[in-house]
Amino acid sequence: MPGNHLRGYSFSVVGWVAAAWLFMLIRYVGLASVPEFDGFDLSQIKYTGLVAKVVFLGWILGSVFYLLDLALNRPALRRRPYGALMIVQAAGNVVLVVIALVAVALLEMAQSDQEFQVTGLVHRVISTNFIVAMIYVTVVSFLFGFFKQVDRKFGPGNLWKLLIGMYHHPREEERIFMFLDLEASTTHAERLGHVQFSCLIQDCFIDLSVVIDHYAQIYQYVGDEAILFWDVEDGLRDANCVRAYFKFIDQLEARSDYYKSQYEVVPVFKAGVNIGSVTVLEVGEIKREISYLGDVLNTAARIQGKCSDLEERLLISEKLHDQLTNVPDDLTMNPIGSMELRGREEEVNIISVHRK
Repeated sequence: MPGNHLRGYSFSVVGWVAAAWLFMLIRYVGLASVPEFDGFDLSQIKYTGLVAKVVFLGWILGSVFYLLDLALNRPALRRRPYGALMIVQAAGNVVLVVIALVAVALLEMAQSDQEFQVTGLVHRVISTNFIVAMIYVTVVSFLFGFFKQVDRKFGPGNLWKLLIGMYHHPREEERIFMFLDLEASTTHAERLGHVQFSCLIQDCFIDLSVVIDHYAQIYQYVGDEAILFWDVEDGLRDANCVRAYFKFIDQLEARSDYYKSQYEVVPVFKAGVNIGSVTVLEVGEIKREISYLGDVLNTAARIQGKCSDLEERLLISEKLHDQLTNVPDDLTMNPIGSMELRGREEEVNIISVHRK
């Protein structure tokens, strides 16, 4: 399982196990102090088995939630409003959870040596406990879907950073940045018109989501341009900061029939990549976001601007090239030489990247 998928799966399982624990605490802990339970033999509650069941159900629910999210991760659905996505996610999760809870009920009946009867199963399903559990699961599922969409809005992990105020005061960090730009965008805009061209950009940036498989995060969308970044460790590992570009290109090619039918063109993007120190800070009050400032961004943008002049699709700085110690065998990197970049006094050595 790729790293990002493993992280997502782990967070989903841990979140649902925590939710199941909370449900158990609300339902069972402190019953002795409740007047309505005075006289009940609470020693009959087997907490060891209950804890095991809670962990098991949390794992099942977390797995179901994550797998359903993967199943719904399709371009046609991702274009829907956030509210619709959350409702679909919650509804689908609830249906699968009903199946899981019915399976648990059948398992309990089998373990208690009860003779299977449809009426007995129906009685369990329409019981108060079952209905309360379903309401709880529905609410939690909707909340998890909401937080997932908000996390995507700010970028994976950035919501948590905003909550704890990690960048409330500026701090300097190392990052890798990629500037992606649609080739011949002016020509496409004139031919398609503003509305159709906007739809083209929208489709392209939906397909851009595949770069998360290589640990990329989206910093900004600016017109027909997207800015991606990596933590240095993630970006350098297995040359993720370079492979992400080809992953995106492959995604566009895989959907070439769609793009040809809708826009009569398969979009092509050019990119420039650089590494260096940036100042990271939280900006804004009404609309808050994490901002990155530094020469590394300007240089990456200027490197990308050289793609047209050099008739190249992917260019990286020599500084980044020197730190890529594990380059995949299917990639070739060719030095182009030192070039003057607009806005910089010093020239920068540039490397072109191709697939064999």
